[in-house]
Amino acid sequence: MWKKVLFGAGCILVFMVSVIVHAPASLLRVAPLPADLTIGNVDGTVWQGEVAQVRWQNYTLGPLEWDVQWHRLLTGATFEAAIDVRSPDGLRGKGILGFNGSELTLSQTLISAPARILTGSVAMPPNVAIEGTLDLILRDAVFAESGCQQLEGQLQWQQAALSLPVGRLNDIPAQAALACEHQGIVAQGQGQSASLSHKFSLSITPSGRYSVSGWLKPGVAYPTPMKAPLAWLGSPDNQGRYRFSFRG
Repeated sequence: MWKKVLFGAGCILVFMVSVIVHAPASLLRVAPLPADLTIGNVDGTVWQGEVAQVRWQNYTLGPLEWDVQWHRLLTGATFEAAIDVRSPDGLRGKGILGFNGSELTLSQTLISAPARILTGSVAMPPNVAIEGTLDLILRDAVFAESGCQQLEGQLQWQQAALSLPVGRLNDIPAQAALACEHQGIVAQGQGQSASLSHKFSLSITPSGRYSVSGWLKPGVAYPTPMKAPLAWLGSPDNQGRYRFSFRG
């Protein structure tokens, strides 16, 4: 009798494991999500699949692919997955994303996007093009519905350049450290080269509003034809620095 019981229990266990392993990814729709996070069509299984589109506040990404690290469900009661996300505007991201029901975490994450993506959200003078690639490196980040809880990362502007009708500025040193402040995100950056020196502070509120301020100073290698457009920022101070401030 006990052999039949064990055999029956084994069959039930195999059936349950099979159901879990092959559970459709659409079951993720019943998981608790932050109020501002919505997802589109879902394909695959809960362990490995793809979401056609993800919307958070006013931002849209997709497709997003994932591969769940199932052992984290057993050891930490956390949904954690390796992700690969793309978007039509050229954004690409890879990293480890986790969700425990109240907080979203990111680790070992790299997000890259064309710098031109900023032109739609940052006030720029007419006929000015931002060139290069923006790299967002997140070593450890925790976000809740109320905003940023923990953040250790860096923002880098690779092959940074500005193109204006009167010329092109290369060799722009640009990187910044990231942190949380009042549940928003702040970036503090500075750099110096023969072309340009600068220092800036950028803050983004939980609602998505931003403010950026700082200064820049032309160096000895700064192209002479490009000095005239600096007048758009006003007159330099007694140290030759042009100050700027934008909000949006």
